[in-house]
Amino acid sequence: MKRLLFFAALLLLNFQAIAQMVQKGTITGMIIDSATNKAIDYATITLFEEGKIKSINGALADEKGKFSLKDVSYGNYRIVFDFLGYKQKEITTITIKSAVLNLGTIALLPSNTSLSTVEIVAEKPLIENKIDRLVYNAEKDVTAMGGNATDVLRKVPLLSVDIDGNVSLRGDQNVKILINGKPSGAMSTNVGDALKMIPADQISNVEVITSPSAKYDGEGTSGIINIITKKKTVAGINGSFSAGVGTRQNSTNANLNIRKGKLGIVANAGVNWMWPQITTNTFSQVDKNGNSLLFQSGENNTTRGGGRGSVGIDYDFDKKNLFTTTLTVNKFDMDFDGTSQSIFKNQSILASNKVQNTGSNGLDWSAGYTHKFDKEKQELIFAGQFSRNESNTNYTTLYTNGDRMNEYGLNKGINDELTFQVDYVQPLKKTATLEFGAKTILRDINSNVLLEEIKDGAYVLNQDRSYNFNYHQDVMATYTSLNIQLSKNYQLMAGLRAEQTLINGESAGSLQAFKNEYLNILPSAIISRKIGRMSSLKLSYNQRIQRPSLFYLNPFRNTSDPVNQSQGNPTLKPELAHNFELAYATFYKGMVLNTSVYYRLTNDVIESLFTNQTNPDGSGQPIVLQSFDNIGRNKSLGLNIFASISPIKPLTLRSNLSLFTYSIQANKVSDNLSTQTDQTFLMYRAFVNASYVIKAGFTAETFFILNAPKRTFQGTSPSFNMWSLGLKKEVFNKKASIGLNILDPFNETKTFKSEVFTPNYNQKSSFAVPFRSFGLTFSWNFGKMNFKDAPRKGRGIKNDDQKKEEAQQGTVTQ
Repeated sequence: MKRLLFFAALLLLNFQAIAQMVQKGTITGMIIDSATNKAIDYATITLFEEGKIKSINGALADEKGKFSLKDVSYGNYRIVFDFLGYKQKEITTITIKSAVLNLGTIALLPSNTSLSTVEIVAEKPLIENKIDRLVYNAEKDVTAMGGNATDVLRKVPLLSVDIDGNVSLRGDQNVKILINGKPSGAMSTNVGDALKMIPADQISNVEVITSPSAKYDGEGTSGIINIITKKKTVAGINGSFSAGVGTRQNSTNANLNIRKGKLGIVANAGVNWMWPQITTNTFSQVDKNGNSLLFQSGENNTTRGGGRGSVGIDYDFDKKNLFTTTLTVNKFDMDFDGTSQSIFKNQSILASNKVQNTGSNGLDWSAGYTHKFDKEKQELIFAGQFSRNESNTNYTTLYTNGDRMNEYGLNKGINDELTFQVDYVQPLKKTATLEFGAKTILRDINSNVLLEEIKDGAYVLNQDRSYNFNYHQDVMATYTSLNIQLSKNYQLMAGLRAEQTLINGESAGSLQAFKNEYLNILPSAIISRKIGRMSSLKLSYNQRIQRPSLFYLNPFRNTSDPVNQSQGNPTLKPELAHNFELAYATFYKGMVLNTSVYYRLTNDVIESLFTNQTNPDGSGQPIVLQSFDNIGRNKSLGLNIFASISPIKPLTLRSNLSLFTYSIQANKVSDNLSTQTDQTFLMYRAFVNASYVIKAGFTAETFFILNAPKRTFQGTSPSFNMWSLGLKKEVFNKKASIGLNILDPFNETKTFKSEVFTPNYNQKSSFAVPFRSFGLTFSWNFGKMNFKDAPRKGRGIKNDDQKKEEAQQGTVTQ
């Protein structure tokens, strides 16, 4: 009996020991800087069994310095805390014998040794999915070195860029482009030229916001593109320099970051220029019987260049108050000297020589103040911005035959934009935040056209073709947005935005003043579902608006071309779009897959209308007039698939395919001007990208684009295809790199064609540009960093609310 009791007691003790062995708990805490008491994000935590040197567990602190080590068996341990720029800290003995062991606040001492010329390599995924946007991390791009922003945007899933630099999101050019979350005055005239002033080496990532929340301006029926430039957020003095020279384009760019204590300064300057190039163009129009109505051909010698510079300052008054300000200036200039010949109905011929200069100068100044409250996530933001863009186009046309007088034209434009904005964020619970705010945008645009006819060396003002036009657009907006973590796997973001628009235009000429006013209520909602650890599903809806800019509204006719003329329409209504999207994203064994199905219903679509008229100059010659109207309703159904896979470690393959429809239901006014209405057309955008990491610091990359022609109300716009190759070699201990870029080696020139179909005539136009290019690039990173302080982020101005002018075909090259 005694022996039995002894074995029972021994068994009970074993059960207790086993139970204690299998019991597990969690170790938590927070890591801060001992000097500033600021959280140290992404510090390393390593756990060791007491008396042993091999680690058994570890973690990284989150962006708030908090960490958690889960599934730690009961027992005795030592724990080590480490982060670059700080002294390592060790707790030699800790004992876990409960479900949670909270170590409290762990303070790390800054290291006395400053780091010199270090490189931090953080392997970001190429594509990141967030609840309202897709993020493309462009810093790994090899073939874009020495290029500009258009070269980067062409590689971003969902986007496409045509030969003129017009950017489309899912086939729709009604997209707003921001730089670091703010608008730029340079984008108000010609988006293609403005993007060329941003060097590719300066771009950190591109955000494609397909489901903007209510806090964003309602503009951009297809969404928002936010280009984020590179900026160091660590203390010290550091920077970079890059340069590229090629047979087609050249560029230089320099960045400097200075950060000490509470003050941070970021400066950037870059220029780009192209060698002179010869472009040719043709235009023809025939009636339904094949008889020629108009024919025009020409040849231009074009040069272009531009520059962009910026200085940004941020200052932390204390833990709760942050001030930021940024000044950006830009300049663009283009010259061309060309000849053209126009034939009217196979009878009269008009030949001319035209010399033209187009330039623009602009600045954007913004400032913001952020106040953070004691409660986490609660903050108040005040922001303002002033933008000015001055454009100047002057030309001289000399006619070599006919009785038309030579002429000199000058067009000066000033676009001023003043914005005030206030935003407030209120956390409701740990899993919910409420945001609301108000915004005012005041736009004043002046366009002054002077046209003089030259006769016997004397310049005589033509009153009928000269004018001064003033346009004012004021937008007042307010919004409310709610973000809720419904459960571990479900997140909801919903909001409502109201925008009141006041428009008036006036002229010193014969045009009567006009006014317009409208109120838009714009709802938005997104719900996302996390599936496992690596997958997510998202369903969203939003309503967006696209206001016409001055290019579409200016009622005065541009008569500088004897055949092709244009005139705006001040009575245009804004486009309104309903967007629905279902998206799925997953990551599995090195493969990234992003798919989305979407439907867009756009009312009051604004497009060009081409009609034949008689020249109002009294010559009786026919002309083609491009005007604009709300042509009807478009229903578009689309599918986008992006995939990335690494079949072997050095090789990465990426591909994107977009399929979408264009189906216009024309209104009664527009229906008799086209043969393309009430039909459904399928279009596609696709690219294939491959990169291979070679030994000894070499990386090779190739990229191929294939785009279908864009459908329009009356016809098609040019397709765009391109093949590029790149090779990069890291040198100087990875502080610098040199590269070779090749663009379309087998196509010296490319021809781009467009067509217009009407019940009475068909017309075709084409232009050919030099395309093949070879280029060499160099980039260098320099400086010191100590990683002690990082600035707090604050939101600023985000104006994204006007339908912009499309680049004119043939005037902007790739």
